[in-house]
Amino acid sequence: MPARIGVVTPMDNAMDAVSEAFADIWPEAEAITLLDESLYADYGGGKGVTDETYERLAVLLRYSQDCGADGMVFCGSVFGRVVEAVRGDISVPVLSAQEAMIEEAFAAGSRFGVLTTVSGSLQCLLDDIERYSQEHSKPYTLVQHVEDAARPIILAGDVETHDRMVADAADKMTECDCLMLGQFSMTSAVKQFADIPGRPVLTAPHTSVRKLKRLLAG
Repeated sequence: MPARIGVVTPMDNAMDAVSEAFADIWPEAEAITLLDESLYADYGGGKGVTDETYERLAVLLRYSQDCGADGMVFCGSVFGRVVEAVRGDISVPVLSAQEAMIEEAFAAGSRFGVLTTVSGSLQCLLDDIERYSQEHSKPYTLVQHVEDAARPIILAGDVETHDRMVADAADKMTECDCLMLGQFSMTSAVKQFADIPGRPVLTAPHTSVRKLKRLLAG
């Protein structure tokens, strides 16, 4: 039987990116999506991460496991620490949004470009990069940019303009061993990026699917 992967997401615009990553890398897997938009609605409404966030996310992961998931990925970029805290009670592999991408980045080199459209996502990614660096004694340098004007545009449904803005910003970030995109919703913009030799572009969905395939399919 094909592996069943639970895709738990707080935003519907991540689903197409995850589906594309599975189609590219692991088409035989069965991806089952669980959407809970209330997580970001409450986070963005000023509550931030609360005790209730931990409880709700734990319920979502347990439900995905109860639905037969052999592994899971959580797509919310600002909830990485919450995923790490609650996945200990889950008996199958559970990836936070960014961890597989950070692992691939350090394997690619030590000079990173980090591009997001939300400052909160940027800070979460920077914190996780620093933590990985400290835990593995791997130094790094980075350049960073927040293309914040693109975020309200994609939320309004104009993906084409959003992707063009992200691509324009990405094409200026050339002095790095890899470029990391900080949100699942940015993945569709990669098709418009200039081809810069020696600068691979890492996305959260593709790196997550690659890691889950290694863990579960060998």
